[in-house]
Amino acid sequence: MRATRRAYARETDKDSRGETIAIPRGSHPLTDPVAAWRDWLTQLDQAGHTSGRLLRRINRHGRIGPSLGADAVNTIVRDLAVRAGVPSAETITAHSLRAGGATVAYAAGVPVAVIAKHGRWAPASPVVLRYIRAVDRWRDNAMRNVGL
Repeated sequence: MRATRRAYARETDKDSRGETIAIPRGSHPLTDPVAAWRDWLTQLDQAGHTSGRLLRRINRHGRIGPSLGADAVNTIVRDLAVRAGVPSAETITAHSLRAGGATVAYAAGVPVAVIAKHGRWAPASPVVLRYIRAVDRWRDNAMRNVGL
């Protein structure tokens, strides 16, 4: 099994060169991204997929097939959101995961510059700020602590 495999993100890696980013271990075995990554690489290796895209079709017999397109990924993410009972699930896309990651990191107190670096936004780019959503309009209100 390979220890690492480069990931390609079309939006942030237009030349498809791949980039290695640090992902910390999760605190719960069922949501640990490192364990999930390693398990998936093992499954790909066993199926003979040693190069190419990571997101692939899996048929009803569990066989791993060709790579998924952007529309298929969006459909999967949306269907999972619907099944999980996420509010406004019909509007969710895979891109929502990018905004969600930036939002929860910001809510946890991670500095914007660190979020930008991790999300591969340009360091001084204001774009990252458009991805951070106000989670609670009362708690995340700009007027909350101005002394009114």
